[in-house]
Amino acid sequence: PRAVQDLAFSPPDNAMDGGAQQSSLREPPGPGGTEQEGVPGEWDGGEGPPEVKRSQPLFIHGSSRQLPEEEPRASSPPSIPNPFPELCSPSNSPILSSPALGQGPPREGASHVVKVFGEDGACRSLEVSAGTTARQLCETLVRRTRALQDHSWALVELHQHLALERCLEDHESVVEVQSSWPPSADSRFVFRKNFAKYELFKSNASLFPEVMVSSCLEANKSMAHSELIQNFLNSGSCPEVQGFLQLREAGRKVWKRFYFSLRRSGLYYSTKGTSKDPRHLQYFADLTESNIYYVTQGKKLYGTPTEFGFCIKPYKVRSGVKGLKLLCSEDEQSRSCWMAAFRLFKVG
Repeated sequence: PRAVQDLAFSPPDNAMDGGAQQSSLREPPGPGGTEQEGVPGEWDGGEGPPEVKRSQPLFIHGSSRQLPEEEPRASSPPSIPNPFPELCSPSNSPILSSPALGQGPPREGASHVVKVFGEDGACRSLEVSAGTTARQLCETLVRRTRALQDHSWALVELHQHLALERCLEDHESVVEVQSSWPPSADSRFVFRKNFAKYELFKSNASLFPEVMVSSCLEANKSMAHSELIQNFLNSGSCPEVQGFLQLREAGRKVWKRFYFSLRRSGLYYSTKGTSKDPRHLQYFADLTESNIYYVTQGKKLYGTPTEFGFCIKPYKVRSGVKGLKLLCSEDEQSRSCWMAAFRLFKVG
């Protein structure tokens, strides 16, 4: 079976910006609604459901026999996928047949519904498998929308209430990302072009200014700057990046300037000027358990000193501002450098 199946498409309603309402969408059918093509109704005919013993769960197409002495457990899930996952989905949840929040990753083999918005506000619902990646979904959307095929198409994760967005990596599972959202959050996927998506591999030297990788240049004085950066990338590594950033104090719109260092082991800031002495370095963020986002309305929501804010969002932070690590750079070049280095250290 195909990994991605188009379920429904809604016309645009100019609803992409500022938390506007999404366009009209035909949801996957619920009880009593119109069934998908090729999927049987809940009951055949106009009569009610067959009588079932209350002490036993209803197993559909069970593949194994129970021993007579074995008592069925009502809390045990069926051994086969539920053919009516929409009946068990949380209300208004964009995911069908997904596990309850906090109960592990999506089940392999189950089908899930992912909603994707276009820049014009149009929304598509697509049925995907648990292992569908961002790149596979983009390729499907390019075909379905008859868009010009190129490598700049991207799937963007957008948290409108937090003014955060990031481009998903090609290998990321869209179902896993979507299942991390709280049911009540106004988060969404947006399908749009991102011409800087692969800039890291095309013009890598320009992404890492000499002043931000000076410690690596000092240790390799015989190498040119561009050669040093290319050597790091070829080895699947990244040079240590350092520089000044503004840091927002937790729970306050107060920003302070610190000297930061980004290494394989994490992000640190110095409590004493530009010192990189281990005694003066304060651990700030773990790269492996976080994602990095652009801040799109920093001055309005967070009082950022400049327009070049970004945010490190730990996986454990599901909603709200508490736990977000908000930073701000002096210009776009330095912000791009920090974010590119973060991606390299995280995924290689």
